[in-house]
Amino acid sequence: APSTTTARLQISVAAELPLDDIEDFEDARRGLIASDPNLVVTGPAGTPIWNMPAYGFMKVATPPASVNPSLWRQARLNNLHGLFEVTDGIYQLRGYDLSNMTLIEGETVWIVVDPLLSTETAAAAYELISREVERLPIKAVIFTHSHVDHFGGVKGMIDESDVEEGKID
Repeated sequence: APSTTTARLQISVAAELPLDDIEDFEDARRGLIASDPNLVVTGPAGTPIWNMPAYGFMKVATPPASVNPSLWRQARLNNLHGLFEVTDGIYQLRGYDLSNMTLIEGETVWIVVDPLLSTETAAAAYELISREVERLPIKAVIFTHSHVDHFGGVKGMIDESDVEEGKID
């Protein structure tokens, strides 16, 4: 249990915030095409790498007394997962990993932006968009920066030999 001081400070923070405002949740759900609340992605040994049901406790709107209410709310927003259409031809896969992956639809190909943290989660996310939108080959991958959660999954979506042969930029 939190100390009396911590609990009092969390109540004070909550009083200063518009925690009843649901607009952010409506915005975060906009464009949702599909999600899987039972999503568990496993590694080669069958060990869970990503487990959405494990975050089920986040459905409760009121945070525990030990948690900053603003951080709890942000975590609940981050817990909204699935395949989203951001705008025509631009899709995001959220909640398949620590980061989000964006796919840009060309006439006959996908361009991937930041292919997640692990090969297994990237492959699962690519399978969802292939099933729900269209199965297209990947022509290019864009890495926005060098954190592993933005490049580690690339080999779950493409083969290195395709890059070496110039098939994928």
